[in-house]
Amino acid sequence: MFRRALSLAAIFLSCFALAACTTQSAHDHGSAPKPDESSLNDATAAPEGGTYLTSPISNEVLGLKFFDQNGDEFTLGGLKGKYIVIANFLTSCQEVCPMTTANMRVIADKVEAAGLSDKIAVVEITVDPQRDTAQRLAAYQALFGANNWTLASSTEENLMILWDFFGVLPERMDYTDEQKAEFPKDWQTGEQSTYDVMHSDLVMVIDPQSNWRWLDLGHPATVDGKLPPKLRAYLNAEGIEHLEEPTPEDWTVKGVLAALSSLTGTEIAL
Repeated sequence: MFRRALSLAAIFLSCFALAACTTQSAHDHGSAPKPDESSLNDATAAPEGGTYLTSPISNEVLGLKFFDQNGDEFTLGGLKGKYIVIANFLTSCQEVCPMTTANMRVIADKVEAAGLSDKIAVVEITVDPQRDTAQRLAAYQALFGANNWTLASSTEENLMILWDFFGVLPERMDYTDEQKAEFPKDWQTGEQSTYDVMHSDLVMVIDPQSNWRWLDLGHPATVDGKLPPKLRAYLNAEGIEHLEEPTPEDWTVKGVLAALSSLTGTEIAL
C-alpha cells in the first residue's frame, strides 16, 4: 500500500508493499502516479495527509469526453475555472470503492454546506467502461441518497488515456471459479460477477488553471463506517475488513477538505 505524506520524489523512488486479497487484490498498488517531473522539487507533504504539487494536465486529457450518470457529456477542460476533486472507482467493486463513494458523497455535502458548489466539482471516474453505463452509474448513486456529485464513464480508449496519464492504469482480473462461488452476488442484477478491475486507489485535486495540485493514495477510510445496505452486503471479506479496520495510511475526507481549504483559501469544515 502507498504510504501517505510522502513527497512525489519519494513515491518515484520507493518500493510499495502490495495489498493482498484472495489470490490477487483488485486494489494492488503496483503503479505510482507520474506527474510532470518538473513538479517534483516543489512537492510537499500536506499536514492532514497527501502531497501538494503543481503539475499541468495535458491538453489531450483535458479534451477527453466523458458522460455522467445522466448521460450528459463533459470534459475536464470544460470544468476549467473550478477546483476538481477526482477519485477512481468502479460500481462492481467488492473491496473498497463503495467507501470511496461514501467519502466523495460527504465531500460534496461539505462543499455544498460551505457554499462552494459553483467553485468545486466532485467527480468519480470509473475504471470499468464495460459495465459502468450511465444507467448503472445512476442506480449506484441513488443508493447513497444524493446527487450533488458526478459519477462518470467513457470509452475504454479514453479511460486508458486518462488513467495512464495519472499513472494508475487499470487491468482486468478474471475471477477464479472459487471466487465466483464465494463472492456475494451483484448488488443490482443479482448475478455473479465474473471479473474485477485492478487499480491503485487515489484521490486528487485539480486547480482552476488545470494543474494537478494535491494527491493522496491508498484505501479510503470512511467518516462513520457506514455504507448503503445493498453495498455493504456486496462487500467480500477483504472489503469488510477495509471498512471496519481502516489504517493510518488510508485517505480521509478530512485530508481532502484540508487540502481544498488550503488551496481555495476558504475553510471547509468536516
